[in-house]
Amino acid sequence: MNLGTLPWRRAVVLGLGASGFSSAQYLIERQVDLRVLDTRDNPPFREILENAYPDVPVHCGIYDDAHLNGVDVVVVSPGVSLSDSFLKKARSRKIEILGDIELFARACPAPVIAITGSNGKTTVTTIVSEMLKAKGLDVRVGGNIGRPALDLIDDQIPDVFVLELSSFQLETTSSLRPRSAAILNLSADHMDRYDDFGSYANAKKRILNNAETAVINVDDSNLAQLNISVGVQKISFSLSCPVSDQDYGIQSDGLHEWIMRGSQQIVRTDLLSMNGRHNILNALAAIGLVESSGYSVSDRMIKALTEFRGLPHRCEQVLSKDGITWINDSKGTNPGAAIAALRGMGRPVVLISGGQSKGADFSQFADAVQRYTRQVLLVGEDRLWIAEAIGNRVPVTLADDLNHAIRLASRWAQPGDAVLFSPACASFDMFKNFEHRGDVFRQLVQELIT
Repeated sequence: MNLGTLPWRRAVVLGLGASGFSSAQYLIERQVDLRVLDTRDNPPFREILENAYPDVPVHCGIYDDAHLNGVDVVVVSPGVSLSDSFLKKARSRKIEILGDIELFARACPAPVIAITGSNGKTTVTTIVSEMLKAKGLDVRVGGNIGRPALDLIDDQIPDVFVLELSSFQLETTSSLRPRSAAILNLSADHMDRYDDFGSYANAKKRILNNAETAVINVDDSNLAQLNISVGVQKISFSLSCPVSDQDYGIQSDGLHEWIMRGSQQIVRTDLLSMNGRHNILNALAAIGLVESSGYSVSDRMIKALTEFRGLPHRCEQVLSKDGITWINDSKGTNPGAAIAALRGMGRPVVLISGGQSKGADFSQFADAVQRYTRQVLLVGEDRLWIAEAIGNRVPVTLADDLNHAIRLASRWAQPGDAVLFSPACASFDMFKNFEHRGDVFRQLVQELIT
């Protein structure tokens, strides 16, 4: 592999998770003198790094700015806030600060399709990659899912990279030039890290700065009037009729509802295997990204789209019994995700929510609860606060735990209802992560209901 050279002699990698290890490995292989720092006593990749590169110093626990002496660049992991005091000291010394996506962007040898948004990122990233693979292309997928972006670069140059990117990753990225980039939606998330919603939204919008084409959800009020940089083509998608011949939407022919590009029918919405109206938006975004990147959509690619059944923990049907459908949406880690799930159910809902709220605003969530649910069961650390936000809009019950909530939901749900587990919160108060939380829900439903 032609590793190339980098303009720095000495670097610090701050944070030793998956992306931190990937960044460290990338720098070491290019002969950069490196030290690695992490506030945790035993970060996930410490042992792996020390075994693979025993000469690289790793400092865990409290550290000070002496580690910046002689350093040219700090590569910061997404989990580390840019307001960190160590990074403030690095800035005061005029030391460059960037992340692994910026390293990737500076070395990227092939076109990039980039996706961000508060919700739906992984689903759209996966659909895009499956459609392109169905076309026979060599596709590398990663970023905020799967493999870190730097691990995707090797001697074999692919046809295209498809990257899911978080706001944290975009904060430190300035050189990425996607062929097409999408912001799927914007709703309050990570308010425990950002000063306000505007700061969070601005981080997301960085994905469009150098894009050739911006693919934008104009149904989202936070995106509808988005100002796009000069030279960036804008394409919209919506659950309404397409705005112009280059935009995407849906329209009925009197018999079927179709996904459209302008006046051209692409695929019937009833042929999609994914549940929920929000997944029609995801399909629209995926098609828009693929076509705006220069790949015409073939029958084989449409087949890949229609056969895609969605990902685990995202409006995943767990069970249908006695006319009641049980849905696992554990990936709904913020109010916006839960609102989208509620809108997509198309039937009365008994909702199970709760967890760690991350400082989010639940006012719009409360309005959606009033519109779409008959009963709400709340679990987790912030259930009292969420209950206060809902007020007396619908009956609310505080459950002891997920087991208790499922038992109560089974009593109150009626034939034709959906019991939707969409927490609108982070999982770390009671579970390892959202996957663990969803697995527990799935297992409990199978045990208690069947």
